[in-house]
Formats: sequence, structure tokens, C-alpha cells
Amino acid sequence: MLVTQAGIRRGNGRFSTAPTGKHTNPIYNVPRMKRSLIVVVPLVLISVLAAASLMPYLNRPSDLDFRLARGRALLDAQDYLGALGILRDLPVGQANRAETHSYLGAAYFRLHLYQAAIKEFEAAIGQGARRSDPWIGLASTYLQLGDPAKALEQAKKATDTETRSAEAWLMLGRAHWMQREFAEAEKAGLEALELDPKNPVTTELLLHVYFDQNQADKFQALLDRTAQPSKPIQDLAVRFYVRQGQFARAYELKNRFERAALERSILQTELQLQREPGRFDLYPLLIKNMIRVGRYTDAIDYGSRYRGTVPIDFELGKAYSMAGQKERAIQSYRRASGQLVHKLSAEIAMAAMTTTAGEEVQNWRQAYTAERPEQDYFILARLDGRLESNPAASPVVRAFIYRYAGLFDNEYYNKAAEEALKALDADPKSIDALFTIATAYQRLGRIDDAERYTGQAAEFYPDNAEAWSRLGNVAMAKNEAAKVADLMERAVRLQPNHAGYLYNFGWMYDQTGDTAQATSYYQRAIRSSPLSFEAMNNLALIYSAAGQPELALPLLRQAILTDPESEAAYFNMANYYVRQREWKIALDNFQRVLDLNPASALAAVEKGRILLDLGRTEEAIETFNYALEFDAGAFDAYILLSSAYEKMDHSREAIAAAEEARRIRADAPEVKAALQRLNPQKESNQ
Repeated sequence: MLVTQAGIRRGNGRFSTAPTGKHTNPIYNVPRMKRSLIVVVPLVLISVLAAASLMPYLNRPSDLDFRLARGRALLDAQDYLGALGILRDLPVGQANRAETHSYLGAAYFRLHLYQAAIKEFEAAIGQGARRSDPWIGLASTYLQLGDPAKALEQAKKATDTETRSAEAWLMLGRAHWMQREFAEAEKAGLEALELDPKNPVTTELLLHVYFDQNQADKFQALLDRTAQPSKPIQDLAVRFYVRQGQFARAYELKNRFERAALERSILQTELQLQREPGRFDLYPLLIKNMIRVGRYTDAIDYGSRYRGTVPIDFELGKAYSMAGQKERAIQSYRRASGQLVHKLSAEIAMAAMTTTAGEEVQNWRQAYTAERPEQDYFILARLDGRLESNPAASPVVRAFIYRYAGLFDNEYYNKAAEEALKALDADPKSIDALFTIATAYQRLGRIDDAERYTGQAAEFYPDNAEAWSRLGNVAMAKNEAAKVADLMERAVRLQPNHAGYLYNFGWMYDQTGDTAQATSYYQRAIRSSPLSFEAMNNLALIYSAAGQPELALPLLRQAILTDPESEAAYFNMANYYVRQREWKIALDNFQRVLDLNPASALAAVEKGRILLDLGRTEEAIETFNYALEFDAGAFDAYILLSSAYEKMDHSREAIAAAEEARRIRADAPEVKAALQRLNPQKESNQ
């Protein structure tokens, strides 16, 4: 069983003083919205088709009517394979009607067989469809395939065909939005909202348009009119307040949206502790949740009774600070910083509490020596108003604040760079400003500018290891392999026990295939810091690939203990158990990845691969389709899906899935082999 690991294992080398994290483009990388708009519209499409398709037969029900109604009912019940079977078995006259082709197109769309869906929607149009549904279906399909220009063309035809179709206007707005044509997207969205005021997907589209244009008044007005915002709208609202610099409001809103679930979890845990008072493993999450709902004294009380091994000083620091116990809060934060896991957040919390400029700068400097990035909305909320209430704050401090806010919204890196440039005007050799500018530009994709300012830092401070390590990372990003080794080695020579620099050097050797050198530096990184999670992870994979599982497993376990919220740790643990043919444990670990990140198409594909090998074919098909909800270009998902359909004797769907795989990789030998096996006559003629 072949399992691809590169996407998880081989991440970019990290900067030890510049926290890294996942940053999404707010315009194009909005998975929840993408999924909502594309999934909901075809389901609505199915419903709208009902009246038109059945009206001619209401007065003379027949077996044909029953079959067509049965096919639609199966679509409504999300039994798409069943619907295909019913609809394809209709007699020729009925099977060639526009509504039948539209139904078939909707079923193929929901099965992510997009080329087959396009053929059916086009056939519906060819049969003289008088409703907008096939054009909506085509627009939905092209959007899913990442072709907004074609989607726009079809959506316009849908609105021309039915000017009062909310779904058609919604699709038109979505296509304009994907094209960054915001004014047109707003017009179409408002038209859809007027026709169907309660559709949350239309509201979400308009909110995205206003968010992307930074139209705060319009965003706020529409959000205020939304009585029960959906989860995607809730998430966007939190991002909106972060973008507006209202950090405390973002934190309050996030907690309010999740309050019911938090209180339910608290109640369940407290009841469990009444039955099992020795369950100290339940305390950390309980304390964290209590702080989020404002029960600070209760959190402190549970903290005083805690006897577990997982450190809770960081959360107690929050509770003490909110309870007005500043000194105890600072003591807790200092302990948390020393424990390294929450160093970034703990130091920023102390910077927000200090009244001395010198101490504040020192806290910020210490924060950016943290080995791991961390988003914490509570800590971000502590910075709310500090820029406005303290306009005399030095440009360096302002740059530090914006740099942290950049972890939540990429736009803040522009402001971080602006403030750091002001600091350079006053002090051209300010290393804080130089590193902040370099960090900001690298996050913004301005690699040459990042290299220029990092080079200045190296020139001014040749004994600063961080500058050389950063230059090594930039050189690697630019594929300048000849420079990388020298720059990385220089950093390690200056600070031979720095885990981050050791890891970066090891990762460089790992990329070039020199596993012996990579192993040596990974081992040194692990000895230097208990937080060398990436080193543990990568070294475990090297051992596993070398047939030394007895060395790999302890490292994988240590990586999970070090960072229990890491997708990569569980993914690689799952791969380890795949090699050991321990299928249940592997499935559990892939599911853990999906629990942490439901949008992980890669984990879903690998989970489905195991299910298919175990003969659980229907579960495998469901899992592959889940993966394709998030990644329409998942080649392995389509190849495996074709095999699964073949096992179930669904030859048409097996061929359709193989053709989707060919769409992604036209020359892949496994695609050619599958199509020759499944459709030998057609393939032999090509």
C-alpha cells in the first residue's frame, strides 16, 4: 500500500525567532464558503427541478412518472448512485428529457464526477431546457474546477433564462467574486438576497465581498441583520473584527458563538469529576474552557487542586490577570515561558501588562525567540487598543504588535513592515526592525525584499546566527542550493546548540537526500530542545523508511506528546502503523488528523485507501468523496475511487472517476491502464 508523505513531512524550514503559521488568502482560500456555495446550490437545484419535471404528469400518473419521482427522491436522500441507476434505466423517450439529464448532472456533480456532470447538463440544454437549472449546474461545476470565467458565462445564461431565480443570481455573484469583480458580485448577491432573504449562503457571499473590499459599514449592517449566523459566517465575523483592529471584540464574539458548546463541556467534565475526582487529565481543558466563559475564580480554584503532569501555568496566568491578581499572573506567565510550549504567548501577555518601555521591548524580543508559533485570541485581545491608547509607543513596539497580529490576518504584515521602516529611519541598524521587515516580507511572498533586509542584518551583525539562518531559508525558498549549506553551517557554528538552526540544517540535508547528515542534525536538535517536534517527526520517518521501526515509534510518540494538536504527528504515526499493517490504529490516527483539520483531503484519501484494502468499499467511496469536497484535484482520490466503483460493478462511474484522474494527470500510466481495462473499445480508438 503506497502512502504519500511528502505533503506533511517536508515543510519549510522554520525561523526560530519568527513564529510561522498557516496563513490563508482571504480572497481565494475560503474552503467553507467554497464548499457551502457549491454544495448548497446543486441541492437546491434538485429541489427546484421537481415541480417542472412532474407537472406534465400530475394528471396521468404512470410507471414513468413513478420512476422519475423515485430518482428525484433518491437525490434528495443523497443516494446519488441509486438515483443514477433509476434515471439511467428510464425508457429512451423519458431518459432523453431535459429534466432527466439535469437530474443525472446533479447526481454526477455530487459524486465529484465533473466531466460526466458537464455532459449531462449540456444534454439538458440541448433538449431545450426551459429552466435555469442546467446552467446553474454548469456554473457550479466550473467553479469547483477552478474556472470562474466559464462559470460566469453559464451563470449569466441562468439569470437570462430565469430572472427570478435566487440560485442563478447567487451563482452569478459567486462567479464574479471569484473573478474579483466585487461590484458585480455585490449586485448579483443583493438580487439573490431580495429573492430569498433567508438564504445564509447569499449572506455569506455578500459578507465576503464586503470583507475583501474592507467595507466595514456594509459588513456590519448585514451581520447585524443576520439573526442566526452559520458557522462560516461566524468565522468570517471573527476575522472581520481582527481586520478592523477590534481584537477584544473578536475574542468576545468567538467565545459567544461557542459558548453553548463550552458550557456543555464544562458541565459534563464537572459531573465526571464528581464521580472520579482523581481524573487530573480532565483539568487542563476544563480550566481553559472556564476562562473562555469568564469563570476566572473557578479556574483558579481548580488550578489549586490540580496534581497532573501537563503544565497549566499559561492558562492560570490568564485567570489571575482577569481576576486582577497581576503579580501572580506574571509569575505564572514566567513559568509558562520557561516551559517553552507557550513562550510566544506568555511573553506577549507580559509585554501587554508592563508599564516600562524597556521591559516591554525585552518581552517582545523574548517572544520572537519562541520555537513554535501560536495563535491565541485571548492574548490578541490583550493588545486591543494599545496602539490607539499609546500613540507614543515606539515604532519597534508597534511593529512587534502588528507582527503578532499577522498570525491572525496576513494584512497586518504590511503594517508591521511600515512601522519597522519608520524605526529604521531613526536607527538604520535596528536589528529588531530589520528582522521584523524580513519576517513580514517573507510572509507576504516578497522574497527578494526579505533577503535584502536580512542581508543588512548579517552585514551589521556578522556574529548574529539568526541572520545567517534566515538567509539560508531564503536561499532555499529561491532554490539557490549552492548557498544554503554555507549559510546554515555558519548559523550552527555561531550557536551550536540552537535547536532551530540545527533543525534547519538537518532539513536541508533531508531535502537533498543525505539522510546520514540529516539524522545527525535532527538528533542534535532533539537533544537541544524538547520542542524539536519537526526533528522528531522527520527522524522517525527516516528510521521507518530504513526499516528501523523500533527507533521510529518512540520518536513519533514523543512528537505527539510534544504537540498534541499537530496534524503531521498523527499523520506520520498513521503511516507508521500502515507499514506495520496495524489497520485499526492507522485508521484511528488518520481520523485524529481529520478531527484536528476536517479539510485535510490527504488524510481522508489515506483513510479511504485502508478502507478499500479492507473490503469496506462503500465506506471508502464515502471517504474519497469527502476528500474531493475539499480538493477537486486529488489525483489519488479519483484513482482509488475508480477502483472502488469497479469493485461494486459500477462501471460507468469507474470510468468517469478515471477520466477525472486523467483531467488532473493526463499522462499517468495508472489512468491509462484503468481506462483500457474499463473501456477497452473506446481507449483503443484513441
